[in-house]
Amino acid sequence: MQRVYAPTPKAEPIRRTAFDMLALFLLLSFFAVIAMAALWGFWHTSRIFTGVTVGGVPIGGMTRAEAFRQLNGELYDFPLPPVSIVYNGKQWPLETTQVNAQADLLGAVNKAYLLGRSGNLPQDLADQIAAALGRAEITPQLVIDSDALRNAVERIAAGVARPATAERRLGDVVVPAVDGVTVDVDATLQAVLSSLRATSVHDMAQVPLVTQSTAAPAAPAVLAPVETSSSRQQPLLLRDPLSGLDLALTPADMRGMLAVVDPPTVDEAKLTAYVEGLAAQIDRPARDARLRFNPATGGVTVLSPSAAGRAVDVAASVAAVRDALLTGATEAQLAVTAVAPEVDMNRIAEMGIRELVASGSTYFAGSSASRVRNVEVAAEQFDGVVIPPNGIFSFNDIVRDVSSANGFEDSLVIWGDRTAVGVGGGVCQVSTTVFRTAYEGGFPIVQRYNHGYVVDWYGEPGMDATIYTPTVDFQFRNDTDAYLLIEPVVDSANGVITFNFYGTAPDRVV
Repeated sequence: MQRVYAPTPKAEPIRRTAFDMLALFLLLSFFAVIAMAALWGFWHTSRIFTGVTVGGVPIGGMTRAEAFRQLNGELYDFPLPPVSIVYNGKQWPLETTQVNAQADLLGAVNKAYLLGRSGNLPQDLADQIAAALGRAEITPQLVIDSDALRNAVERIAAGVARPATAERRLGDVVVPAVDGVTVDVDATLQAVLSSLRATSVHDMAQVPLVTQSTAAPAAPAVLAPVETSSSRQQPLLLRDPLSGLDLALTPADMRGMLAVVDPPTVDEAKLTAYVEGLAAQIDRPARDARLRFNPATGGVTVLSPSAAGRAVDVAASVAAVRDALLTGATEAQLAVTAVAPEVDMNRIAEMGIRELVASGSTYFAGSSASRVRNVEVAAEQFDGVVIPPNGIFSFNDIVRDVSSANGFEDSLVIWGDRTAVGVGGGVCQVSTTVFRTAYEGGFPIVQRYNHGYVVDWYGEPGMDATIYTPTVDFQFRNDTDAYLLIEPVVDSANGVITFNFYGTAPDRVV
């Protein structure tokens, strides 16, 4: 009987099956990745890709509008890179207030939104993965006011530049020659701009002041005595290095200040009076910023910017001018110092304005049109006012002059124990509302006066506050450690005025 043997099956179909399974797995994985990428892209259709940060602030998953609001609240006071101008061992750090620098938040948001959307698929995938891994940080570009920066450089230059002077005689003393110094403001300005753009907030850069030396003129064969103001015919130039203002002391003024004796002396009283007159022209008070709080985001924005003031140091300036008069110098530098505002827009993050502290309302429905107008005009004066810690709020300091020239109209006012027609009727509605809010917040009342009799609009007796500029005022003290932002809200249609105080709520029960 013949045996028949079946052929041994070959292994190739098994290998082909394994290969097919691997190919199927890879194909499914590929489609899964594509599907996930599509879902990822669909979810981010109008949103910034997850993981992107601007200036350290996460904005991934937000729309551009949401991201801008977030950044505006957290990076409004984005720091200026630490850049200083240096010369001869001295340095002048640049501050944000000097150059009016602001972060280009809108540009940063647009750049963040375009990340992962270049149209180059490999690059876009790489950018999206980098963002998801937290490696997509965008630094906002600084927008710098070149005119303000030029003014800052020119103020520094004014304190450095000096004319070359030849050797000369002062009585029995020979005053040596001095080389002059001129400052190239344009070259320094360009160097500072380049450094600001190239330096990060974590680095420090020093920009040399670009100067040129001017050789002192040759001394005459016979040294003549120094010309004093009693004989000279040229004015004495008085420089204000802070504002860049140049003033002139005329020969006639100089002769009136100088006693013609040997050696000559200066009449201190006349010189002091003259410098005090200059101070009246130069002095400028600092201007506080006015701010706005957004309860929805917790962000604080600037309604009107702060500005540094300046003040003449009269005693130091008198000494500088006196020395110039006695030595025959052609110019003298006045001693002028910067005065910082109490509410600085560049220090918002330090102010502690983060929540509603107190709120108070009063009602004026049924008031005449002129009275309503006066309520509106007075309330507007308080929009964005900020009271520093331990600062005194004064109603009259803010409203100042209640007159028709300032938009107030004739209406009924309480005059003593009777009612009369006068300018500004209704302003006390505003002062009463501020008092109610301060009372609700538990703030110490420094000064308050009630009306001559009870008025329905002001509610129960003892809860009103009358004012009469400039003598009768309402005042309270901000006894918290945070700044206090004031927001008036007038609903003229319904006859309601509300004041909101924002800051850091104190730990007390009222």
